[in-house]
Amino acid sequence: MNRVWKVLEVPEQEIEALHAATAIPPVLLRIMWNRGLRDPEAIERFFEPRARCLTSPYLLDGIPAAVDRIRRAIEREESIRVYGDRDVDGITSTVLMVETLREFSRKVDFTVPVIEDGYGLNRDYLDVARRDGVSLIITVDCGISNLEEIEYARSLGIDVIVTDHHEPPPVLPKAVAIIDPKLPGSPAAQRDIAGVGVAQKLALALVLAQTRELSRPLIAFDYDGAEVDVVRFTPREGFTQVRNLHPQTLAHANLLFFSPEERQALAEVIPGARGGTPLFISKLARTCTPEHGVPDKATIAREMLIPPDCQGARRLIILYLKFLEAVDPQVKALWQRSLDILTVGTIADMVPLRGENRTLAQMGLKFASNTRRGGLQQLYALLGWKKKRLTERDISFNIAPILNSSGRLRSAELAIQLLTTDSPTRAQELAQELFNLNLERKRLGEECYRAVKEHLLAQNDVNQARILVVNAPMPNQGVTGIVATRLMLDFCRPVIVLLEDHGKYLGSARSYRSINIMNALHTCGHLLEKYGGHVGAAGLTLPMDRIDEFRRCLAAYAETAITDAELQKEWLIDAPLSIDLVDETFMDDLLRFAPFGIDNPQPLFLARGVPFYEVRKVGETKAHLRFKFRKSSGKAIYGIGFNLGGLLEQDVVTDGTCDLVFTVEPNEYNGVRTAQIVVSDALFPPQGG
Repeated sequence: MNRVWKVLEVPEQEIEALHAATAIPPVLLRIMWNRGLRDPEAIERFFEPRARCLTSPYLLDGIPAAVDRIRRAIEREESIRVYGDRDVDGITSTVLMVETLREFSRKVDFTVPVIEDGYGLNRDYLDVARRDGVSLIITVDCGISNLEEIEYARSLGIDVIVTDHHEPPPVLPKAVAIIDPKLPGSPAAQRDIAGVGVAQKLALALVLAQTRELSRPLIAFDYDGAEVDVVRFTPREGFTQVRNLHPQTLAHANLLFFSPEERQALAEVIPGARGGTPLFISKLARTCTPEHGVPDKATIAREMLIPPDCQGARRLIILYLKFLEAVDPQVKALWQRSLDILTVGTIADMVPLRGENRTLAQMGLKFASNTRRGGLQQLYALLGWKKKRLTERDISFNIAPILNSSGRLRSAELAIQLLTTDSPTRAQELAQELFNLNLERKRLGEECYRAVKEHLLAQNDVNQARILVVNAPMPNQGVTGIVATRLMLDFCRPVIVLLEDHGKYLGSARSYRSINIMNALHTCGHLLEKYGGHVGAAGLTLPMDRIDEFRRCLAAYAETAITDAELQKEWLIDAPLSIDLVDETFMDDLLRFAPFGIDNPQPLFLARGVPFYEVRKVGETKAHLRFKFRKSSGKAIYGIGFNLGGLLEQDVVTDGTCDLVFTVEPNEYNGVRTAQIVVSDALFPPQGG
């Protein structure tokens, strides 16, 4: 297999100019440039995220209709059911939505289908909801593709609000409201937030709708000296353009202007603007963002990342809502209550860690580290963590798998109970149960991986096929996603794993690099009973008698849609770097780029002709390499290369050189924290060379 080492090119003159303006070392500026951070303002936003830069929920389609229906349900004391999904994103979305709704109503519960009942809305669960007297269902992390099920719910007299973040189908379900940033034409500033992020938007909108400041309609006036723009807003009706102003309308509303000066000028055009108790964005800006003085409205909007197409009076209303978020105690309570699970769900769902997702993860890791949830505290204790400062890796490789095991092997309700219980005894019991379930998941995953890999090798030409499809005569035990991911990493190709489930194939797809697996499934969607997901991962259900046709369809698609270049194993390197520069100070500089993930990978470096004292194979099967490098001073620095044992024939090599692609990470041992080189790939000279 070809291994490509590609050093990303950056304009050196631009780097020098940024260095002169910021005094940041050039190697760090190269990393920033590769992540789109190309001016001091963008750099500041990246390293100092602020909640005020998050998109207002009222910029999302469907929010006012959802708020109105939920408020009516609360006022009428209707039964509300949150319908979740069994992965970590769905679990945390369910917890966040249920906890928020229970602030307003006691008649709120939840349900999450077990693995045998598939993904998304299910008719049997809708029948149960009707028997239970439920009249409103709110989906979280699912629902966008459930056209028939939502129509069936309507026939039962159940309204459905959909909150989702998956790709919408060409025809949308007839729900009361649909909140999905991926909807065509969505004004959302960022489309790729997690399902829990979408749930948070609705939760925040509900809390804002209860504030005293929004108990009356808000009428905003924007005046540029020539044109007057007037918009009316309520949380339950959204934005309405005002064509005719009546004195009674103004008397029952709060009037919003940018500044007293603009109001005075406007009063010459619209005398009614003199009435009422006015609100001024300029005064709020002085209170909430004093560091910026009194900028103009365009500057404030840019600082708060208001989308450029949001202009006029609507922009003033969004600015007001953002300032209201900053000062309202109920909003603060919502963030303090939910930011830990919001972070866990966002990181676990592997959404791109840029923009809003990065802001949430960076702020929220502190909350997750100091969580007040007894269930998470008990998990931390079982993992041996004491006052640990959590990283994205701790979430991805420890917390998320434990929470996931409940939905994969038993019921996601266990994880939801763990995250919501107030009982220390129950928290301890649930944490231990989930910890043990995760051990079982690991065992099943390893057994399934080995068996499925044998079938994959027998069914595919792994050197020629551009998408690998494997079907195995073994029951689906909820680990197909894990197995598909491991096989994708083994063969550097998209992989679809299909296991038997009640007379059908139920499976998971995992893509490779930037290949869009959903495009492949769309092409062959006529053969599938159900499918859905993202660019990089999807779930699917296939009738067993269509497996051969499905293989042919995917092979034909891949032949023209996937290039050889997309299947190469490629390392995108940020900068050349001498290992002499690697120390704890440099490591701390790199850790400021965290949390790492999609679209914000760990900085990757290249070093040529690196001298070493020793390279040794380690591990039970000698699968890894342990390096002892030699700096120019003679001082040793250690490194580890996971799963690189095959690069050497000998078990030990001494006093040589090699080329490296590597990252720099902390290594903690006996309470001492040092910088460690983690080798991603290496090239050794031919033996005797």
